[in-house]
Amino acid sequence: MSMAPQPTACSAFSGTVSSQDRGFLYGDGLFETVRCRQGQLLRWQQHRQRLIAGCARLAIAIDPTELDYQITEAIKRAPSADCILKVIVTRGEGGRGYTPPTPARSTLMMQWHQLPADIDQHARDGIDAFVCRHPLSVNPVTAGLKHLNRLDQVLASAELSRVNAVLPTVREGLMLDIDGNLVEGTRSNVFVVINNQLCTPGLGRAGVEGVLRNRLIELFESRGFDVVIRHIHQQEIKHCSEVFVCNSVLGVWPVLRLISVDASNMTQTQFEFSGTTMARLAQQSLLDDFPVQHG
Repeated sequence: MSMAPQPTACSAFSGTVSSQDRGFLYGDGLFETVRCRQGQLLRWQQHRQRLIAGCARLAIAIDPTELDYQITEAIKRAPSADCILKVIVTRGEGGRGYTPPTPARSTLMMQWHQLPADIDQHARDGIDAFVCRHPLSVNPVTAGLKHLNRLDQVLASAELSRVNAVLPTVREGLMLDIDGNLVEGTRSNVFVVINNQLCTPGLGRAGVEGVLRNRLIELFESRGFDVVIRHIHQQEIKHCSEVFVCNSVLGVWPVLRLISVDASNMTQTQFEFSGTTMARLAQQSLLDDFPVQHG
């Protein structure tokens, strides 16, 4: 039996990738976006587990030992005390058209990014959101994965940018699937409180199964709260007393209002949410997670 091919580690800092890499050509790969604080990757073990599991689902070779080594080397180059590490794994080069090469030699890349300047302000003061017109594609096979096929998020984020230019308080767009079910934000997972019940959308058909989403479910349940994972139709949003969004870089942002935007950019407040209790509990609970050792 032949050994599975090991990935080759491309320089995270060269700024180049082969024009024949399948990640570049087809979005054939996965990525993780991890916050780094004082040389520690926050919740790295959960990100690492998701990355390795995702590679297994897509049959992309990854060597965990090589990954750990490259992570250790990358941390030495962290540009600041609080920043973002993006870890990318692709299937590498080769294959005819869409057909994957056999065997394949995967590519591992890492990039450093600065933190957005306003994330702490939005965590403290809350944000407004709107519902994107662009829907999420439904595919149960790839649902949950943080894969490189992000066209839905690109188009929705462009929509968010246009709205934000008119309404600066709108900092996130909520995305629905083609059946009108709430799935996630353009860059976040979503929690809502409906009839005193904490809920988050099921991700069996679309969306990214976020590391922080899973951590919050665990934290809430450890504190005696039942978290209901289910389909949440857009019509139910008007019954929410609270909405908040989260991801591993931004943390938890309370959503204060849901804004509707018409074609002429005239606006009105569609819904104003009455509470931030669960969002504040989530923020407080996460303090115990820092710092988290990488490894």
